[in-house]
Amino acid sequence: MNYEKLNEKILEMKDEMFESIKESVAICSVKGEPEPDAPYGKEVKRALDHALALGEKMGFKTGNVDNRVGWIEYGEGEEMVGVLGHMDVVPLGEGWNYDPLGCEVHDGKMYGRGVQDDKGPTIGAIYAMKAIRDLGLPIDRRIRVMFGCDEESGSSCVEHYIKVGGELPTIGFTPDAQFPAIFCEKGQSFWFVTKKMEEKPEIKVLSIEGGEVPNAVIQKCTLIAEGELAVAEKDYITVKKEDGKTIVTAEGVSAHGSTPELGKNAAIRLFDALKENHFGGDLQKCIDFIMEKIGWETDGDAMGIRFEDEETGNTTVNVGVIRYDGEEFYVALDIRYPKNTTEEYIVSTVTGQIEKYGMSIKTDLHKLLYVPKDSELVQKLTKVYCEQTGDMEAKPIAIGGGTYAKSFENMVAFGPIFPGEEEVIHAPNEYAVMDNLVRSIQITAAAMYELAQK
Repeated sequence: MNYEKLNEKILEMKDEMFESIKESVAICSVKGEPEPDAPYGKEVKRALDHALALGEKMGFKTGNVDNRVGWIEYGEGEEMVGVLGHMDVVPLGEGWNYDPLGCEVHDGKMYGRGVQDDKGPTIGAIYAMKAIRDLGLPIDRRIRVMFGCDEESGSSCVEHYIKVGGELPTIGFTPDAQFPAIFCEKGQSFWFVTKKMEEKPEIKVLSIEGGEVPNAVIQKCTLIAEGELAVAEKDYITVKKEDGKTIVTAEGVSAHGSTPELGKNAAIRLFDALKENHFGGDLQKCIDFIMEKIGWETDGDAMGIRFEDEETGNTTVNVGVIRYDGEEFYVALDIRYPKNTTEEYIVSTVTGQIEKYGMSIKTDLHKLLYVPKDSELVQKLTKVYCEQTGDMEAKPIAIGGGTYAKSFENMVAFGPIFPGEEEVIHAPNEYAVMDNLVRSIQITAAAMYELAQK
């Protein structure tokens, strides 16, 4: 199909669309305390109501599943195309140059929390559906724009939608990642590992602290001990002595937990610089686990889970958080794996390795997403992207990260970030290049139309 009329229709609605996005971004829909009829807090409920009111104003059929997932629908037919976005946002945070709720425009960029993740693309999808309807384009499948309210805190919203019998899409995508189509998201597992200090160490370590979240390489890690320590001199190690204590700090290079090989882990650097010390007791066992079973490598080889797959990438292992207070040791790991292994193998192998060191485990598992490149879904989305951008060489991609697409079968992530575009989601000064946002919504409209054809 020639998408020219669809593209023109989106352009005609551009100002109205941006105004709707601005209204949505003005609502600070960070997850709050649950209230009656507002399970994720009243501001998230306001953002949900705003989107539903927009759909009703346009004359679409709407639905609200227990104030956790809303939807707006067009068309007839037994099968349904799902476009899944979300109305909740991460906390505003510090460091903004412009009002994070203001949608101020500077140099062609619209600034605000949620303009990219994910209010802009989701409100845009509602207008994309309106364009298809207003042009009278024939479709065989209904189109449903769905918006959850808890994506940023674990996607309990969609879990609830499925649990209470919400209709499952036949096919669909989430405009909550990047272009072109993402056909594979590695399996992901978070490991929260602890050990009580039943056998006290020989060296009295008062604390170890490094990292904030499992899915980022530790940028700084500090150990404080009583007395003297043997410390190898490195340009990234600093040593301070005060009040009979030795404070050793390692500086690292941060990177995303899906690409730990691009960083330098400060915890590994710290323990390596202190390897001449025998800490003894259970603390030594914990440090030995980290250095023997992870160490400098990030490919899982020492743990027996190294897998390489030409199509979907390699295993990655990241140490994201370390805490020690003299009584208990805690480490959080982020392990991701390609399609040529299984969750069962990863879990059983890693569990066995950790338990050898007498440590306790809690896990948070996220399944691998894999939709074959030759499937209807991936083929159609890739075709739309190529034709809309003129980049006829674009190919579907595999990523280490996880997206909302894992919520449903036969769904992948598709847009809104273009290749080479700066990724500013969750950061201060989140923005959308307005021309690119419009372009991404035009692509969304074309993708909706194509998927609605049998």
